[in-house]
Amino acid sequence: MLILSIVIFTTYNAYDLSTKNNENIYNRLIQDLYQDTTDFTTWLERKKEIVDTARDFVDNFSIDEVIARSTMNPYLNINNDDQNISQIYIGLANGNFITGGEWIPPEDYDPRSRVWYREAVQADETIISDVYIDRETGDRTVTISSPLYMENGFAGVIAADVFMEDISRWLTDEINRKNIYTYLLDGGGTVILHTLRSGIVGSNIYEDDEFYETFFARKQTFLDFFEEVKRSGQSVRMEYIASGKKTLGIIQQIDDSDWYLAVASYENNDIRNFINMNRRTITFNVLSLVVVLILLRLVINIKNELLQKNQLLTLDNQRDFLTGIYNRRYFNLYMEHLWKSPADVTVVSLLMLDIDYFKGYNDTYGHIEGDEVLKSVTRGIENSIRREDVFARYGGEEFTVLLQQVKKEDAEKVADKIITAVREMNVENTASPLGRITLSIGVASIKPGTSMDVREFSNAADQELYKAKEAGRDRGSASNSIGESTALKPVLHDG
Repeated sequence: MLILSIVIFTTYNAYDLSTKNNENIYNRLIQDLYQDTTDFTTWLERKKEIVDTARDFVDNFSIDEVIARSTMNPYLNINNDDQNISQIYIGLANGNFITGGEWIPPEDYDPRSRVWYREAVQADETIISDVYIDRETGDRTVTISSPLYMENGFAGVIAADVFMEDISRWLTDEINRKNIYTYLLDGGGTVILHTLRSGIVGSNIYEDDEFYETFFARKQTFLDFFEEVKRSGQSVRMEYIASGKKTLGIIQQIDDSDWYLAVASYENNDIRNFINMNRRTITFNVLSLVVVLILLRLVINIKNELLQKNQLLTLDNQRDFLTGIYNRRYFNLYMEHLWKSPADVTVVSLLMLDIDYFKGYNDTYGHIEGDEVLKSVTRGIENSIRREDVFARYGGEEFTVLLQQVKKEDAEKVADKIITAVREMNVENTASPLGRITLSIGVASIKPGTSMDVREFSNAADQELYKAKEAGRDRGSASNSIGESTALKPVLHDG
């Protein structure tokens, strides 16, 4: 379960990282698109500045000086640094036409009837006209025009042409790199220019389904973007399906115009390759993780097995192999620790126990039966003491019990209980004058860490055991008082 959780967690984080990386690429692309629209706005503003500069320049002279020459007019022949805009010209309020270039209009030409003239007069500011067809060249053209006021008031409209072909060429050269393409719409939704599909130029996004058949899976999706940019006046980020491909882009209004520039890009191969690379990386990482986790699991299993074996070895160092109770080594270590850190222990009593005539029992009944007696006596003692009492096999047929917070008088009662329990087992022992298995017990009591050390305390209990045996066995003997030298005490049982 843990391994599965780790795999799921790692896979999720790898996928999350991949998603964030993809989003970062998309964000960088959108930033590029924003820069592209800014560059085009700047490019177009430069054309408007040329017209405005010419207007301000002409305004410094009299109308008679300006209209003295109808062609190659020196006052208008000031645009020599921008190849994407025509020479400056003026449509005069009286219907005449003068230009800084060489073009001579036909006799029936009246600038006042032209769209660029009418729109500038109506707006009374510098504007970009609607797209129209130039009557001489047949080219699709827009005119940047501005009303001209001189000493006698309104004098006409000063203007310059920009051919849509030049705009398209600039957009293609400067913006239409990699998978990026651009298109221009007017406020009514008519496609003015498209760098990728010239065939849809002139179609209307509200009326012509051809536009959507060529590009957009859903008509309403793009209309929503277009309506939002018109309503908000802010750049709008677009995401849609075009020609079956995921497309990202932005659309924004060109300053001081009724034009809307859209810059878009298909999800390019770099992004797809990055996504595929991330998928391969995720797969590799997950497989690697599974292998690592399997190896880790094997290591954990080996470690657990070693720990179990070590615990068994530790248990062997603490426990008696036959009876399962503590051994003498553990008991001595416990006593040493208690003497060093007596803490709240105010008194301890030590019982030294020995099975009477046990050597004779082994000689008579054999060691196998002797081992069974040791186990039975162990159970009898365990049933007579508390769980917290420390019970150990001290060696051979000898046992010891440490009773904490038990004074001498109560320890004598515990010894009496143990002797009775073993006697009532009624295990035959013909090698004993008593005819059955019995115990002798020596009892000593003291406060840990006082006058006696551990060895002296153990010897005191052992001396009492010796006295019990000397007195006839199947009985106990206890020291007179805590910390005093031991002396013979009347037996706890007469047998």
